[in-house]
Amino acid sequence: MVDYDLCFCGDIYAQTPSRLVIGEDLRKLFNRCRHILTNLETPIVSNPLSRPMNKYSALKTTKEIVGFLKEAKVTAASLANNHIMDYGTAEADNTVNILNKNSILNYGYGKTIEEALAPKKLKVDDRAVALIGITTTFAPEALAKKKKPGVAGVTVITRINVDPREVLEEPAAPYIVGGHILQEDLRILKAVFEDAKKENDYVIVQVHWGVGLAPYNEVVLDYVKDFGRQLIDFGADAVVGGHPHTIQPMEAYKKKPIMYSLGNFVFHPIMNGMENKGLVLAISFEGRVVDLYFLVQQNETVDLLGDLKDNPKIQFFKYQSSKSGLRLMERENHIGVSL
Repeated sequence: MVDYDLCFCGDIYAQTPSRLVIGEDLRKLFNRCRHILTNLETPIVSNPLSRPMNKYSALKTTKEIVGFLKEAKVTAASLANNHIMDYGTAEADNTVNILNKNSILNYGYGKTIEEALAPKKLKVDDRAVALIGITTTFAPEALAKKKKPGVAGVTVITRINVDPREVLEEPAAPYIVGGHILQEDLRILKAVFEDAKKENDYVIVQVHWGVGLAPYNEVVLDYVKDFGRQLIDFGADAVVGGHPHTIQPMEAYKKKPIMYSLGNFVFHPIMNGMENKGLVLAISFEGRVVDLYFLVQQNETVDLLGDLKDNPKIQFFKYQSSKSGLRLMERENHIGVSL
């Protein structure tokens, strides 16, 4: 019996995908989802001579990742992130080709910026759902342009708010940094969403944003909050965030969900003190049902987290989310959300 139309998982990466295992409880949940969606945080690199971009960190995986995606019943994946172009255009194109051959819908990367931003349509019974992938985190060489392949990137203008007295009293405080999305990019996105809204019953956007490194990844940045609400204003019915590699809170804006970060679906090996917990955002259009399931990765196995009541991470998530006015109802193995 299918309970959910869409189940969103967080970021996925694996050096050796063949070692990944889906636990029994998570498998049962996936069997109740009509469509499972994720963010593929890595290119599938087939050429052993391919070299990475000169950047902070470069990820790659093998075509065996498709076997895991199929086992997890993933039907769609955003490629709009800061890693899909790590090994250049050829391997990003290779990734798209492999996903297409395996009937996994993908979006957020394209041969032009128009193609990268173009929504992909997912059918849910008689409903049409537009899926859009965008990222605010990318190397400059990875950005798609009018005649250049790359990711659907939107530019964040970083500003420093300098108050001399505050700088003296709170030297090097991270909160003196702010940001906003480039106005021209907002104008382009508004048009994309308006067109998608005309042709689809629902528009859902997956956004790669925020900070990926601990401990700063615990903070939902001000520009992220502003941007999430702008996307709802443009016509998004749900905003699903990733990149921080940790669970961040959720809020409802105009009775529509904004999930700031699902954390990881699977990240193997776990690195740099990265957390091993993530979320599944489960949505059913009938009755506007929104439920949250928590994941835990132990070595190569990812499964549902059993006991929610005594877990400090989950209790903190509930506390932060409820501060925005969201009503959360703790069930036996998940949390129900009232928008």
